[in-house]
Amino acid sequence: MKVEGGKIMKILVLIFVSSVFNFPLSSFHTLWAFDFEVPQSDGYSLYFNIIDKEEKNVEATYPVAEGNYFWQGYKAPYGILNLPAQVAYDGETYTVTAIGERAFYGCNEITGLNLPPTLTEIGAYAFYQCIGIRGVVTIGEEITSIGRSAFYGCSNITEVRFNATSCESMGASRSSTAFTNCRSLRKITFGQNVRIIPDYAFVGMDMLQFEWQMPRDLEYIGEFAFAYCNNIYGKLTLPAGVERIGAYAFAQCHKMRQLELPMRLRRIDSRAFYQCIGITEITARPLNPPDLGEGVFDGVSQSVPLNVSCISVDRYRQAKPWNLFTNRRASQPCTLELDARSSDPNSGIVMGGGTYRVGAMATLVAVCRSGFSFRCWQDGNTDNPRTVIVDDTTSYVAQMVRAETEIQYVHDTTYLDGIEVIYETIEINDVAEPISSQDKIVYDPKHRRIEIPYAKSDIEMVSLYNDAGRCLMTGRPRHGNINMRRFKTGYYVVRVTTLDQDQILRFFHKKK
Repeated sequence: MKVEGGKIMKILVLIFVSSVFNFPLSSFHTLWAFDFEVPQSDGYSLYFNIIDKEEKNVEATYPVAEGNYFWQGYKAPYGILNLPAQVAYDGETYTVTAIGERAFYGCNEITGLNLPPTLTEIGAYAFYQCIGIRGVVTIGEEITSIGRSAFYGCSNITEVRFNATSCESMGASRSSTAFTNCRSLRKITFGQNVRIIPDYAFVGMDMLQFEWQMPRDLEYIGEFAFAYCNNIYGKLTLPAGVERIGAYAFAQCHKMRQLELPMRLRRIDSRAFYQCIGITEITARPLNPPDLGEGVFDGVSQSVPLNVSCISVDRYRQAKPWNLFTNRRASQPCTLELDARSSDPNSGIVMGGGTYRVGAMATLVAVCRSGFSFRCWQDGNTDNPRTVIVDDTTSYVAQMVRAETEIQYVHDTTYLDGIEVIYETIEINDVAEPISSQDKIVYDPKHRRIEIPYAKSDIEMVSLYNDAGRCLMTGRPRHGNINMRRFKTGYYVVRVTTLDQDQILRFFHKKK
């Protein structure tokens, strides 16, 4: 605690009063464990400790300092707990950034949680045995740590929506993970921006029953992250950004059927797929075999098909222990996936990614959103557009910066094939206001489609690209529009080429 001195003073005052006035110490209320309280409209109070007075950050805590009954003598929260993002005390406004250790321990009349987006930490045993919490629990994007047994025994939670982009800790053993003994928990849904699945995150949760689905931006899967989750089923496709898989990460996931390893994977630690006896096929997209720890595939049949690129067959045949797989199959025709993207999808996209024959030439174009400028590619090359040969280098990342902060690198105009590009930005969703214009590419919210208002006779080509630079469709829209119902949330670019060679690009951000 950050204010231990204040608590010592409380103890001294009680002893002094007891000795001077001859009152028994037991007649006073149990010592406080908080710095201040905030009454709630539901008739109970929430209690807080100041953890950083300069930054004005606080943590939610319990009221009683001693014993195992942290709310004894106080009215505990009930119903849906709406934890505020900010609280006022002594003329100051504080931000709630943490839920302290044992803060709501045993508060079994809490039936639901609304946690603020300001939270960065949930302490150990924070909601221990809160058996009344039902349905969905959402873990916010800013949370970096969830303490051991934080939700232990919350037996009526059915789904966890895990949105923490960089959570680094969720427990340190199979028996002390954040969601141990949550017997009704069946599903984990990941936010697309999640980059890390921590060590021991969901180890031993054999009650989970859903099809494998990993977040788009995932980079690292921790040790024992899904070990012994033997009821998660189907094909596991690891996202393009995953470079390392921790030891025992998927050990004994018996119902995994197919495994697809991404292009940038460099290392798989010991026994990551130990006893995944249900695997019937492996696709390894890295052109060079990733390093393997001891016993990575122990228990997986060595006769299952191992699909690799046609230029990588000899590399996998010579690399130990990849050479133990006897059924290596080369992709035909000989193609590679070219990964072309921006360093941040909010700043723009790169067009030109996709599937190419080995040795083919591909043109990559970095297109910036308003307020951003292209700086260079990850290898220092500043050409834009850029022509590359599809070979061992299959990942190209465009570095884009805010124009006002990096003037020396600004490219004021974007060109495609030497022709100046006009580009605009608009956000769309199902409740967007309609745009009344006959000379622009617009979004029709009623029909959820992008209107191409040009006469069909004036259009040479219309293309739609996603935020990975992949062309999703190309041609002349039959009815003068692109149906967006079938596309997921994300950034898109519509490119229209007219017969007189005008290039019109417009950004769209499709929201949920």
